[in-house]
Formats: sequence, C-alpha cells, structure tokens
Amino acid sequence: MKLNNLAFKADTAPYTVSYNNRYTPPMPETAINDAFLLQASEQQKTAKKEKSKEKWYKTGIIAQVVLALAFATMAVGTVVNLKRGSGAGSKNNKLAWKDIQKEVNFPSLDDDCVNPKVRDFIKSMKKETAFSDQVYKASGVKKPEQCLLMYGPSGTGKTFSAKMMAKELGAEYTEVQFADVSSPYIGQTSVEIQNVFKQVKKKAEKNPDKKFLIAFNEIDALLVPREKCGSNNLHLAENRTAFLNGLDEIAPFKNIKIVGTTNVDPKSGNLDKASLSRFKNMIEIELPNEKELKASLKFHLRNSENVQKLKFFENNEKEVDKFVKKLHDAKYSQRDVEDLAEKAGKQFGMAIENSKNIEAEKFDVKYLEEAMKMKGMTTGAIENEVLPQWMRIPQPAEQAVKTKSLAKSPSISLWQRIKNLFIKDKSI
Repeated sequence: MKLNNLAFKADTAPYTVSYNNRYTPPMPETAINDAFLLQASEQQKTAKKEKSKEKWYKTGIIAQVVLALAFATMAVGTVVNLKRGSGAGSKNNKLAWKDIQKEVNFPSLDDDCVNPKVRDFIKSMKKETAFSDQVYKASGVKKPEQCLLMYGPSGTGKTFSAKMMAKELGAEYTEVQFADVSSPYIGQTSVEIQNVFKQVKKKAEKNPDKKFLIAFNEIDALLVPREKCGSNNLHLAENRTAFLNGLDEIAPFKNIKIVGTTNVDPKSGNLDKASLSRFKNMIEIELPNEKELKASLKFHLRNSENVQKLKFFENNEKEVDKFVKKLHDAKYSQRDVEDLAEKAGKQFGMAIENSKNIEAEKFDVKYLEEAMKMKGMTTGAIENEVLPQWMRIPQPAEQAVKTKSLAKSPSISLWQRIKNLFIKDKSI
C-alpha cells in the first residue's frame, strides 16, 4: 500500500518527464520568465531581419527599374541625337561667318606682302566668276572649280590667302580647324564633319544671292590615304568618307567655295588620291622672298606711331634691306615676321619707357636684331639643310655611300669605339 501511495503521489506531484524518462524538478517562475523574454527577443530579431530583407528586396527592384528606365532614356536620346547630328560628346559647333571686306587692318590684293602666285590666281578667278552665262556657253569653258588646295611650309600665309580670296570675291568667310571637329568618341568626328557641311548647305540655301568661302585648316588630318588607315584606324577612313560625302552634298551650290590648307605636299603620297581629285586647283605657297618680307615687316609695324612719323623705313633703307636679307637667309615665314615685329615693338617700348619725350624717340634696326636673337629657330627653317648634323635624316643615296664607306673602313677596336662616344662631332 505504501508503495502504491508513493506511486500515486509521484504521479500527482509537480514533476515533469524529460526525454530520457527521468523526473526533473520544475523550473522556477523567474527562469520561465527569462526564457520567455529570450524567446520573444529572438522572435523580434527574426521579424526585423525578415522586414529588412523584404525592404531591401523592394529597394533592389525599384533600383533595377530606375536603372532600366535611365538606360532606355539614354539609348533613345543617343539615337535621336545621332539622327540630329549631335551624339554623345557632341560639340555642336556653330560656324562663325565673317565679312572680310569690313575689316580695316587688312592689306589690299596689290600689296607687296601678298604672295604673287596667289595674287595672280585670285585675279583670274575673280574674272572667271564675273563671266555671264552667255560667255560660258560661247567659250565652252567650265565654271570655276569649287574646291582649292593651298599647300606649303608652315606660316607662309595659306589661311591669310584664303581670307584674301574671300575679300576679293565678296564672300562671307569662315574656317574650320581639325580640333573643332575631332572627338575622342568613336564615330563622333565624322558626325561633326557632317554637321559642318549641313550648316554650310543651310546657309547657302537661305542666301542664294550671297557667296560663301569655308577654309579647312590642317585638312591633311581628314584626307588620310586609305592604305595608311589600317584595321586599327578605321575611324580615319570614316572621317575621310564623311568629308567626301559633304563635298558631294554642296557640289550643286555655285555660291560656295572650299579652300583646304595643309603643310603636306600632295606629291608625297600622304594625302588621299580620291580626295585630291576633288581639288582641281592646287597652289604651292612657298616662303616669302625679300620683297615680300620687307613689305610684311612694314605692314606689321604700321601701328607704331614713331615708325610712321619718323619714317623709319625710308630713312634706314640700306639697314632695313640688309636685315631683310638675314630674314630671307634664315628662311623666315610670314608668321615669323609677324612675331618678330611684335617682339621688336616690345623691345622698343621697354627702351623708351622712362623717356621724357617718347614721341621723339626713334625706332632703330637694333630692336629688330634683338628680336631676331630672341626668336631663335623659325617655322620656315625646319629643313634638313639648316638642321645640325645629328638631326639630319640621311637620304637613301647618302645612306648607301655611308654604308659603302663603312664596309671599306678597317675594323675598329672596342676601346676606340668607347672613346668615340665621348668625342664631339666637329661638324656640329
């Protein structure tokens, strides 16, 4: 009985059964509360994590939608801009037209500083453009060509000649540098070239009674031969194609003249032959002679009141002629003379700065001599015959003679070769 009572009491006692069928005493109320709080805290953390995941998931979806819309907008904008001629990186350059006839400080065609060859060509072109349709029909002569190429050393006055032509023909003038149309974006340079021709065409259509002349400076950058483009420079071929297509578009307009200027000789093979076929007239503008240099020097010193009032050129004719000969021997270009006159004027200004009677101060040839020493190498003097020995590029025949002489020369010891490295060439 006792055993049964004990068993009964054990069954009714507040004991719990564990997983191994052992009886364990119940947990105190404080422990139960702590476990409940811990469980609730874990549930809250889990709920927060789930909400955070859901939030970031929604944010990611929104971000993806926004990015997709942005890319779609950019794609549509790029297509629209390319159709309009202004893609990514577009410069949207507007041509600035000038009326050269309104410029006061511009020499006349008969001035001695103008290249004689250019002067004769402009005069003949001016006469041809003045022919009536009846004269053209009667003579059977074609109308003047639309495209003209001027080539020669740097600074010889090619752009100046283009402006002179615009003045004599009564045409509005604008010029395009290669930097104006070049772009680092693939295919954009050709788009800029097309944009230039579109502007010219639109200008000519709106003003059929006016004449327009556009000068492309550094045109050799646009006329790279196809065989020299290669597979890695296909954009150069695209630029050339865009330029040729532009010439074809404006060909029907007789009131447009195109002048290309370059330092590259067309005979060198460094200009595209197909492009050169569009330029029927080619004029080589060489370095100025002594007469042109003197006239150019006089023109660029025209703003000096002392030079004009005290008649510097008339009173110092022999000294000036002697100095001009030095300029010619040093292969000075028109641009060099302009820079020289500017430097001489500064030297003269510094010399008379503290003078009590500035108007009575005389301009002297010594200021020109000082300016010539300051200038150093000229743009027209960069040729083999005036370069030092170590900078000269030997011609093929010259190289063959040197090779033959070296073959005949006796062998040189290693020590002698080392010594020769430290011996300066007397010819330099």
